Amino acid sequence: MRRTSVVMARHAARVTGVSLAALLAASASASGQSKEELLERRIQQLEARLKSLESEITKRDKAQPAPARRGAERPQAAGANSQTAQGPRDAPQQPPGQQKSAVAQEAFLARDNIPTLQSNKFEMSQSFDYGRGTSFVQNDRSFRATTTFRYGVSNDIELALSVPYFASQRRTNAFNQTIVRNRSGLADISFQASTNLWREDEWYPGAALTLGVSIPTGDTPYDLMNLRAGVIPTDPLALNQSSGHWVPRGAIQFFKTVDPLILFFGVGADYAIPKSFAGIKVEPGYRITYNMGFGFALSERSTLGVSFNGALSERFKVGGVPVANSVNELLTARFTLIQRVGQDFWFEPSVTLGLTDDAPDAAFSLSLRKRF
Repeated sequence: MRRTSVVMARHAARVTGVSLAALLAASASASGQSKEELLERRIQQLEARLKSLESEITKRDKAQPAPARRGAERPQAAGANSQTAQGPRDAPQQPPGQQKSAVAQEAFLARDNIPTLQSNKFEMSQSFDYGRGTSFVQNDRSFRATTTFRYGVSNDIELALSVPYFASQRRTNAFNQTIVRNRSGLADISFQASTNLWREDEWYPGAALTLGVSIPTGDTPYDLMNLRAGVIPTDPLALNQSSGHWVPRGAIQFFKTVDPLILFFGVGADYAIPKSFAGIKVEPGYRITYNMGFGFALSERSTLGVSFNGALSERFKVGGVPVANSVNELLTARFTLIQRVGQDFWFEPSVTLGLTDDAPDAAFSLSLRKRF
């Protein structure tokens, strides 16, 4: 009896062990299968996420506007509501309400007659000019250093003050001798205001108006000892760079951007207010000025420009009598390189050639310009 019980117990234990082993095996198989399913589901989720990101990037690229062409993005030479000249030229154009006013670097060639500064911006420039002129009996040399301060009252209005200093030498060969006269000192200080009249458009140019005055701060250029009616009053043996008169002036400048060029043309007039010297009235009269040219963008930092500048003056009067052979016409060709060498800092060398007998033969200029 006891032996039978032991055998039955062993059989029951064996059956129980086999059942537990089968249960553990089934559990392990189910666990492995669950991990594989989780991993596969995770991979599918990642693939779906990548496809979604690719779709979003594609939609964003299609919705983004194409880069504006450089000519359209270059600010209007009128300086109104456009991107700064130092900004990327291939960036999209900003909405009108968010644009800044600045003139492209190419328009600096006509900066004397158009605003180039943003509101509350300040510019200081220093220019050095050396000129040569020769005639049958005379040789002239002149040096001029001009300091100019400019301030942007608004995006469309600019004020400028120029203070020049000069030194000159005239050598006259006459009567078997050479007479040398040297002159130096402060020349005439000038003040002006420029404003944009309208901005350029696709079919018409922009325009700017400049009004200014030259103040007679330099020495009188007249030979007061020999001043006579109907005789030219200036000292023929000296080369002066001052007028001796208050001279108001006005000019209008037109400009048009044709990528990568900016074209400009301007006309103006000034009038030397008559003044009496040693009891004799001197009337230089009117003078008509004009200019034309273009600027070409070599790169973001370099601009090459060519301009033609002329002035035609009427006949001088002394003591109410016209002076013979006193009408003259100046015409020059100027070649300029504008090079940006730093943040808001420019280096500008230029060469000027005289095209008429009344103009100097040649002149070399170097300007340094910094904005704040």
